Amino acid sequence: MPDKSGRTVAVRHQQLFSASSDTTHAALLTSIWDRIRTAAWAGGEREDTRAHLADMLHPWAHRPIETVPRYPSFVSGDGFPAELSVSWRKGVAEVRILFEPVGADPAARAVQDAGRAMVRALAGRDGVSIRAYEVVEDLFTVDDPPAYRSGVWLSLACGPDTPPHFKVYLNPYVNGAGREWDTVTRAMERLGLAAAWAPIAADRDALAATGTGLDYVALDLSAGAHARAKIYFRHRGAGLDGIHRLGAFARSYDPERTQHAAAVLYGTDPAVVAGADPTAAAGADPAAAAGADPAVVAGADPGGAAGAGLAGRLDNEPMTGLAFRSGRDGADEANVYFRLPGAVRSDAEAAARITTLMEREGAPADVYRRIADAIAPAPTDTTSGVHELVSYRTRDAGPADIGVYFRLPVHASAPDDVPRPGHGWPRVPAP
Repeated sequence: MPDKSGRTVAVRHQQLFSASSDTTHAALLTSIWDRIRTAAWAGGEREDTRAHLADMLHPWAHRPIETVPRYPSFVSGDGFPAELSVSWRKGVAEVRILFEPVGADPAARAVQDAGRAMVRALAGRDGVSIRAYEVVEDLFTVDDPPAYRSGVWLSLACGPDTPPHFKVYLNPYVNGAGREWDTVTRAMERLGLAAAWAPIAADRDALAATGTGLDYVALDLSAGAHARAKIYFRHRGAGLDGIHRLGAFARSYDPERTQHAAAVLYGTDPAVVAGADPTAAAGADPAAAAGADPAVVAGADPGGAAGAGLAGRLDNEPMTGLAFRSGRDGADEANVYFRLPGAVRSDAEAAARITTLMEREGAPADVYRRIADAIAPAPTDTTSGVHELVSYRTRDAGPADIGVYFRLPVHASAPDDVPRPGHGWPRVPAP
């Protein structure tokens, strides 16, 4: 629809990835996976990643895609039960899918049990260990789980020449709001990570004062020193204060670089604002043309430093994931997830900002642009919401790890009686 300047602005829940009456979840996801892997690796992968994907989709994804989802998943705003993402570490692209196995029975308990069964089905694979999951499973599964909230999700990640690896995602609120910190603390004790977790648990009240609360728990389904327990937090109106406070618990978090990344992605970096979307109306305010919240930009640092305006509130609920590994005395890493809907006017604007960030970090922006172009369902200046999240993780030295998360708006909208959009944006009601 056109805005006051005559530009076409996409509606958040427009149905972008249309499907015929007999298109299955597996067919759509495999098609998009193929486009991403071809753009990312130019067909040069040694592992048969398509076969790994088929194995993960087989138990649940061969149903036709409904016009309105029978069981709206918490994975995405329109209820579609999957998202795809690409991450770059040291310049190498890893292609990933996160999904909730919504099977034939559209009921919360059946969906939870399908996830549990899929974790166990992975146990016999080379390099897979579900031991960490088994020792905490009873803390995150219940007889009567809440409908349309996160249950037991799984992810598959593949590199061009490395074996696949898997992760399971769990809901700390499954036992009820107010018990989530106890649930996570008990899990970390069982995983042998109590000492590393203790400082964060002791800071829960101060974190809450910044609008920061628990969100998800994830476990690598692998053995060895590199296997992680990852605790995700959501920042509700916290701005960067909550992000920095939480990041300070991680060994390799760099607040200054994280602030620079946020400034680029949220359009408050002076260089980004100065180079605002060239399709904006002539004479328009450059900060508004860049998609930045005028109230945030109005509070910009008068010194004009990168990151100006980010001292204000960020209302689109970014997240942080703290990674813990056995034998360490604290969190190893902090991965910050910045949301783009609400901060950009279109997927074209999102792509421009991601490109700027990747170029500044020395990451392969050309590969990212190939991927974005390959999966675009329409001209990107007419769509929004396909680019959902950008993850940013600093290390002790070298470029940051960057990930881009793509949502697949398949359904025009979700039922009105379902709390939306769950895992996505805008604001998620507190549990």
